[in-house]
Amino acid sequence: MKKIIKLLHPSYLDEFKCIGGECEDNCCVGWDVDIDKITFKQYSEIDDNEIKVVIKDNVFENRNCTNENADYGKVKLNKEKRCPFLNDKNYCNIQCKLGENYLSKVCTSFPRIINKIDDQYEMSLDVACPEAARLILSKEEGLELAESEKIFNKYIINDEIETNLDEESWLNYFKEIRGFSIKIIKDRNFTLSERLYILGDFIENLEYVDYETDDVNEFIKEYDVALARNSYKKDNLNYIFQVSFLNNMIKSLDIVNEIDSETFKRYTRQVLNGINAKDNYDIEKNADKYIYEFEYYIEKYLNENDYIFENYLVNFMYNNLFPFSEGEYMFDAYIILLIRYSLMRFYLIGIYLDNQTDSRENIIKFIQVFAKAIEHDKNYLGEILDYIKENKFDNMEFAGMLL
Repeated sequence: MKKIIKLLHPSYLDEFKCIGGECEDNCCVGWDVDIDKITFKQYSEIDDNEIKVVIKDNVFENRNCTNENADYGKVKLNKEKRCPFLNDKNYCNIQCKLGENYLSKVCTSFPRIINKIDDQYEMSLDVACPEAARLILSKEEGLELAESEKIFNKYIINDEIETNLDEESWLNYFKEIRGFSIKIIKDRNFTLSERLYILGDFIENLEYVDYETDDVNEFIKEYDVALARNSYKKDNLNYIFQVSFLNNMIKSLDIVNEIDSETFKRYTRQVLNGINAKDNYDIEKNADKYIYEFEYYIEKYLNENDYIFENYLVNFMYNNLFPFSEGEYMFDAYIILLIRYSLMRFYLIGIYLDNQTDSRENIIKFIQVFAKAIEHDKNYLGEILDYIKENKFDNMEFAGMLL
């Protein structure tokens, strides 16, 4: 049954159009394909003989179902990790033969992400989709919100937050906290590193506020952004720490062997080759080189394209309900956001060291591949957060060293 929904969304949403078989990183390749219960039942009534055979051999009930509206059933991928319904032109045979109404909710929705805040629906796009990444990350003017009405047949609500709880909770202040956090990241009076440091300072100090007795809105209103900026001290020696920490992280997570994405594996090999550090002795020996190369790349490529990362961060914070998306505390979500940014920057510098070239298009392509390979595998980010907390790195001193 079709439903008209009033949405709050980034203004880019109306510009998006799936390019289907022309997509260079098809969402039907490399990912599990989930089937909701309604669609699963629909498949038992299909008359098309060719489709029926594929369903019989490859669609099964999910014994580990967590939500009947999302993963009641699963599709078995072939040896190339392609969905069996994908034809040789990279179009879905179900959609081609039967129409969009026979697609599962997951397949209909992606790369759209729908959240619900009280009675307000929000929609945005996932940069794991190449076309969405190009659209979102290329906007030099930044991202702004708009309202419109959309007609939906099948859709999934990714997450819900209720801000009018009877009991006092940080969730009661979700809109104000996320809104101010995004405002910090969009403030181009500061460098991106400064903005990320200010965001961490804001979240860290916010968690010291007692929401049961103190005025949270007053704290947000009176928060001194300039004072937080003055606490940030840029130190080029931190680049050496980043090489050591992130290089060891890549190796300890065994990304070259464990990640499914062949493209991301290639990127990882380029990084390890570009950094060319077997141990901390190599890193210390080449410290001057790393500092020079980091400064050069950041000045030539990152500072010139910092709007790309601003858009990535703002879009992520919006569609992941920052800072209530990951970890036990709000500061956990900040640390993981910072790790994402620092790891992407480290990869881009390592790739540059390997091939001595880069471009805006390459940066956007890398972020899309990173999002699909790493962000959609919560195990990696969870392991990183666990390691950081176990070693008591979840503080602003550590954050400053990653910037």
